[in-house]
Amino acid sequence: MTLRPGDDPPRRDGAKRRLRWAAWIAAVWIAAACALGALSGAARAQQAPSPAPTAARTTQSGVYTTQQAARGRDVYAGACTACHTPAAHSGGVFTNTWTGRSVWDLYDFIAGSMPQTDPGGLSPEEYVQVVAYLLQINRMPAGREVLSPDRAMLSTIRFDTATARPGRAPDR
Repeated sequence: MTLRPGDDPPRRDGAKRRLRWAAWIAAVWIAAACALGALSGAARAQQAPSPAPTAARTTQSGVYTTQQAARGRDVYAGACTACHTPAAHSGGVFTNTWTGRSVWDLYDFIAGSMPQTDPGGLSPEEYVQVVAYLLQINRMPAGREVLSPDRAMLSTIRFDTATARPGRAPDR
């Protein structure tokens, strides 16, 4: 038998079998590691929003003030309108995304990803003012209590739309 450049030298059957076995074991370990990595990545990507609060406090119970929403409108105009319009953050798509979730989920999303040019670049107070503005443009009633950027407090308020209120006809 003549060997050419690039050919493997002949091996005994036992050596081939051990090599195939080692390759098979390595492939199984690699596949298992990839599967675990994909599962943990998918679990992180699909982390459930914070559980909906069990208390009766919702965005329909006046959780922000009109002054706070006015300040939020100003922050929105200065930091958000380069990429967004108020119409993009009101109506069915917006409310369907957030209904049933906590206000903390909305606050955390905005604070963690906006403005697009400087995520996290606003103060906690400015972020909560923008949330108040978003509640206002989605026809959530204002109240006497100022909305706080406190996670524990925001986690107890469930995002609820006017159309989801019991005993009320859907808005048209």
